[in-house]
Amino acid sequence: MPENSLQRVIIIHHSEIALKKRNRPFFESRLRANINRALVDVRGISVQIDYGRFFLPLPDGCDVQRVIDRLRHVIGIASFRIAVRGDPDPEILKDQVLDAITGQEFRSFRVDTHRVDKHYPYTSVQVNQIVGARIQSATGAKVDLGSAEFVIKIDVFNKCVYFALQTYAGERGLPVRSTGKVVSMLSSGIDSPVSSFRMMKRGCQIIFVHFHSYPFTEKSSYYNVLDLIKILTVYQNSSRIYFVSLADIQKEIILTAPAKLRVVMYRRMMFRLAESIARREGAGAIVTGDSLGQVASQTLENIAAISEVVRMPILRPLIGLEKKDIIEMARHIGTFAVSTEPYDDCCSYLLPTKPETKAKLSEVHAVEEKMGAWQSLLDQALASAEIKTIRFP
Repeated sequence: MPENSLQRVIIIHHSEIALKKRNRPFFESRLRANINRALVDVRGISVQIDYGRFFLPLPDGCDVQRVIDRLRHVIGIASFRIAVRGDPDPEILKDQVLDAITGQEFRSFRVDTHRVDKHYPYTSVQVNQIVGARIQSATGAKVDLGSAEFVIKIDVFNKCVYFALQTYAGERGLPVRSTGKVVSMLSSGIDSPVSSFRMMKRGCQIIFVHFHSYPFTEKSSYYNVLDLIKILTVYQNSSRIYFVSLADIQKEIILTAPAKLRVVMYRRMMFRLAESIARREGAGAIVTGDSLGQVASQTLENIAAISEVVRMPILRPLIGLEKKDIIEMARHIGTFAVSTEPYDDCCSYLLPTKPETKAKLSEVHAVEEKMGAWQSLLDQALASAEIKTIRFP
């Protein structure tokens, strides 16, 4: 690091990686790659790791606000802060910190020093006391160790001292692409984008599949889903989406199945297609936005009848959440506005007035036997699927 007391860096703290012990280097490398990927269009900046810390030296002229906005969306980051390299001598450092906070108004404060470099000749408490006493005498603000209005963070590592005046919250979780690949069944609604995001936070790379009934329905869901994926791709940098037409399959179901079973039959076919896509993509599970009891297809009996057709794991990260919690997360990740725009969902095509809530497997199997050629219809739907890739930035 150059000997420049005004050099700025961003110090990044990760979330769960510290608990990974011998696997920690793997998760660190994934997070580092994801950060670099998110900042690929910011010239002259790349992640460095030292003393278990991730940090980004900021070159002169760097668009700092763009960097802040990008880091806020990198899953796996617990928090980060813009820091200035200060003098290792606390007697000089205290005046540097005071100069940096000139113009700030606060009634209480605390100094929080974290000393990773144990060869540093001052303890964390000593640094806190020296810097804190200078700030208190100059500003008259009181020291509050519990709920201070203003916090000065000081980090000591690799014989360097950095101080920061503002900390930004990250998304936390595990780095995307660290735990495997999954296929998410994405509709235009509120729930499935949130379920996809929650699995990203568990380290999954998401492959999306959207089922539509065009030309029997309008193409609004197609465009809404594209907008949703653009938002979600900010969190994983690159996304693949399969657009699969269910129209011919639904036409056969309508001719064969009792009206009350239509939605269950639709979803059984959707899950078969999703599993085929998952195996093609090398994914290990299917993700849905199911929340128990929310709609007719999400009762215990119907979930069992629908899930029967799939051998691989089905992940339902929203299964026990209330709708208000799902909506709150949709607002947080930025998908709520798009999800509440008008659209025609494929499951709403000729939806019966009283859909079955307790489907019996014997009835479902009888319908599929009567259909006969449903496998060829699935093969045709998969062969004609439209596949798109979206990248960010």
